Amino acid sequence: MGSPGPVSSDEWGLGVDGQGTSVVISVVAVVISVLSLYVARRKDRRDALLRLHESLISPELQHGRRVLFLMYERGAGVAELSPEDYAVVNRAFAAFDVVGLYCHKGYVSEKDVLELWALPLARMKHAGAAFLEYRDSQVAGIPTWPRYRRLADRAEAYLRGRGVDVARLTAPAPSVPESRTGPS
Repeated sequence: MGSPGPVSSDEWGLGVDGQGTSVVISVVAVVISVLSLYVARRKDRRDALLRLHESLISPELQHGRRVLFLMYERGAGVAELSPEDYAVVNRAFAAFDVVGLYCHKGYVSEKDVLELWALPLARMKHAGAAFLEYRDSQVAGIPTWPRYRRLADRAEAYLRGRGVDVARLTAPAPSVPESRTGPS
């Protein structure tokens, strides 16, 4: 009993005609395809998040959030908003509703969105309660912007989980002194 000779391709089940090589190449091709899809999906999600972020920092949406916060700080009602102010506040909420939809559908990572936007989401939830109530009264039985509301609730939980006092954070802020509103 001597040592066994070299292993033939038949002993490995590869066949003499190279079918085994074809199978190996096919498996490698499938693995590369799956990895390419994974990388492309991550890139697409990143790009979608960047586009959303750029949209949310637009001057119009910043103005809408600012108008909402000022309305809350002054104790003003929705009826006191000018048509232009009403429109920009409405647009700010609608934009965050789209963000909530993107999170829900998995187009963007909710964790990434909350890392960037939890604070404004939570502040808007409280500052905009009267605005949301007004919008809800316009369409009985159907809450306006449900994806925004779900995302805002998650933003509050996210902040609380990081030790943030959400009640203090969402309380009306004192007015900015006149000396700070003009040019320096």
